[in-house]
Amino acid sequence: MLCHPFRPRLSPALAAVLVFACACSLTGDGVVSSARAQAVATGTIEGRVANPSTGDTLEKARLTIEGTPLETFTDADGRYRFTSVPAGAVRIRASFTGLTAHTATVIVTTGQTSLLDVALTAGTSRASADGAPVKLDHFVVATSREMDGAALAINEQRFASNILNVVSTDEFGATAEGNVGQFLKHLPGMTIDYAGGDARSISMNGVPGNNVPITVGGFDLASGASGGTARTIELELVSINNISRIEVSYSPTPESPGSALAGSVNMVPRGAFERVRPVLNVSAFAMFRDNERTLAKTPGLFREPTRKTQPGFDFSWIVPVNRRFGFTLSGNTSMQYAPNDMMSTVWRGATSATNGAAFPDTPIGQPYLTDYAVLDGMKTTTRSSIGTTLDYKLTERDRLSLSFQYAYLDAPFNNRTLTFLVSNTSLGQFSTKYTRSNATGGALQLVSQTRKKSGTSYMPTFVWRHDGAVWKVEAGTGHSYASNHYVDIGKGLFQNSTARRNNVTVTFDNISYLRPETITVTEPRTGQPVDPFNIDSYVLTAATSVPNHAFDVRRSAYANARRDLNLFNVPVVVKGGLDVKHNLRDIRGANTTYNYVGADRRATVTPTDPLGSDDGARAAFDTYTAGRGSPFGFPGVQWVSNERYWDIYQQHPEYFTVNQATAHTGAVNLSKHIEELISSAYVRTDAAFFQRRLKWVVGLRAEQTNVQGEGPLTDPTRNFQRDAAGNVILLSGTRTGAPITTDPVRIVQLTQVDRGLHAQKEYLRFFPSLNVSFNVRENLIARAGYYHSIGRPDFAEYSSGLTLPDTENLPSGNNRITVNNVGLKAWSAKSTKVRLEYYFERVGQISIGAFQRDFENFFGSTVFNATPAFLALYGLDPNTYDPYDVVTKHNLQSTVRMTGLEFDYKQAL
Repeated sequence: MLCHPFRPRLSPALAAVLVFACACSLTGDGVVSSARAQAVATGTIEGRVANPSTGDTLEKARLTIEGTPLETFTDADGRYRFTSVPAGAVRIRASFTGLTAHTATVIVTTGQTSLLDVALTAGTSRASADGAPVKLDHFVVATSREMDGAALAINEQRFASNILNVVSTDEFGATAEGNVGQFLKHLPGMTIDYAGGDARSISMNGVPGNNVPITVGGFDLASGASGGTARTIELELVSINNISRIEVSYSPTPESPGSALAGSVNMVPRGAFERVRPVLNVSAFAMFRDNERTLAKTPGLFREPTRKTQPGFDFSWIVPVNRRFGFTLSGNTSMQYAPNDMMSTVWRGATSATNGAAFPDTPIGQPYLTDYAVLDGMKTTTRSSIGTTLDYKLTERDRLSLSFQYAYLDAPFNNRTLTFLVSNTSLGQFSTKYTRSNATGGALQLVSQTRKKSGTSYMPTFVWRHDGAVWKVEAGTGHSYASNHYVDIGKGLFQNSTARRNNVTVTFDNISYLRPETITVTEPRTGQPVDPFNIDSYVLTAATSVPNHAFDVRRSAYANARRDLNLFNVPVVVKGGLDVKHNLRDIRGANTTYNYVGADRRATVTPTDPLGSDDGARAAFDTYTAGRGSPFGFPGVQWVSNERYWDIYQQHPEYFTVNQATAHTGAVNLSKHIEELISSAYVRTDAAFFQRRLKWVVGLRAEQTNVQGEGPLTDPTRNFQRDAAGNVILLSGTRTGAPITTDPVRIVQLTQVDRGLHAQKEYLRFFPSLNVSFNVRENLIARAGYYHSIGRPDFAEYSSGLTLPDTENLPSGNNRITVNNVGLKAWSAKSTKVRLEYYFERVGQISIGAFQRDFENFFGSTVFNATPAFLALYGLDPNTYDPYDVVTKHNLQSTVRMTGLEFDYKQAL
């Protein structure tokens, strides 16, 4: 295999975009300089806008100067600035959603800066003398944190330049465990993807979680992806307690990543200058389930009993120390116990196929039940997090922000499943209401799946902001790390165990939607009943260990600059920026099966084996949870303990056999490494017309993607002897290569190579976007957006492995190249979204929207004859591999259209 060095390079097209961005900046400089030369009598007005009744500074408060096109919005500290204001008396109007607007007169002196701090509340104010700070009448406000948070979020959404939903984390009150996924489910277009009862990831407007970018403060968030190669950002290591608000963009602007297939999510950390005075919020709580309402210890997941009612707390402390320095500190800890009771069925002729033999065919609409499983599961989730932000104003124009987030997750689980199996039956022995297996055609199975899952994440970020009179510049860098660990034998237990009882007769009677009312199990030779809930009815057959360790690192850096212009009395903003994102994912694991043979070294599948059996499951009986009942009306099941099963192995490893060849294969297949570098540049222009009623944002983003992956390589010819010239030595009279070894373990060690696959891919994409909004009335806004985006292939395309054919044999259906396709094009989408928004006089809004999205380059499976171009992607010699077919993926030529509607209503009552 050829391994080319990973050398990302700047494409000529991307370089052209950079030159264009610089040209825009220089052009803007000339325009502003010309305008400044003509200005003769202007000054500056600056100040701060706050709500004194709550202590909040108001971000995105709108300020205008009457009779001029001048408009500005406050920054995250509530500060604003007007430059080039005509000298003399001017009237400034300040407004914020849910608060009473205020107008004040300011005297502007040529070349000087006038100060005006504005206080907005929900009450009626009385203006002070012109040019002086506004002082309000004394009154009492009886509003809540939730209502204040809603007002802040709605105001930012109202004055956004694109279609956006903003929600304050204070808006919906307390969130169980602080899981941000449980919070996001309140937003339109969001679907929560649950795993084990946890809000694990999100889908957006029908687009899977793989293609929903999630950032914190604009920086990419790392995710261990549960030890896999998915691009999905899992939310289990993000605490909502460290977040101020969440922004969901449905129509991206040029700053947004091109991978925002249907939009993106940004979580904004708390800032020190969100408040004008310090505030400390502390909450303490207890968490319990309605079926475990006790303070006493009861049977738990493992050996020790545990309490299912657990205390927790969270806090947030925002401290603006002085005008120049402030900090925030927040944290939380919680532990939640969650039962996981489930049932599953297999219906032949409906969810599963019949075959005319073991499972006879049945008329359409008359399926029959062959498998019924009941799962009794338990899980505990412990979360802890801490976050801090340090804000320092280097000068009146420059601000530094250092933020750090840390989170820890511990989530062990124990899922035990009892399955009743009808492995074969005959005509006349089934209907929709009953099923009976043939005499020895039934089986019972106990499976215990136990794992200890944990993860850690941390994320430091640093941002510099310059709010100059001419230039507004921002630059930042961030480092996000996340790990995901599944451990078993390293913590004293098997991951999975199986106990079985074969060759029995299983009968289901009076089958309902939930379960058969009666399940009968008998021994066919004697007709005696078999107790499926008794551990003595089973023998131990096998156990597995599947540890997995995944690490994800995302490094981000960006810089952008903007200038506000006034071209022929039209407010124009020109902005350009660069960003670089580097993602590294490393995965290692194992998959080892331990077959139980007992002291007599002979495996059995039933305790009534005619030759006897010493494999009885009672040796691993889980006495710790023996007192628990079972769900769905079943009596208590005597389960296998994976801890005691591991104890048996520790004491008697000779009772088990391990296939070292398959163990090697399992470890190689789980070993993967991926690196991806995305270099981006963008330009953006904003303009406003008709007294700022009509606004548009147009721009272009370019992204250069360089990705490389390493994964398993399987090459059977690596076990062939070769002569001095490198040619395969054949066995006499055959086309079969003479083997180096016949030992199964040595064969797989030679032919299956850890990270022997080396794949690389690079591509450049452009993303135009347009956002338009029109104020039909002051509180009625019509919006539309159009943009291009992509859905990058899963990391598995670059790391899932390459299986080569035996080149000494002719091509055939089972002698092919099998590989995922490095050359796959990313999904591409062209999206149009419209929305009509109405904002109530107080806190609230109602909106209705629609979208249409046309996808191209969806993925499908294919088989084709290898071409030199395809083989070159993997460094394979066409002279050797060109005759062989390839089983892989390809891009479909069809276009898929997705449409949707959304409705959103929110009002403070």
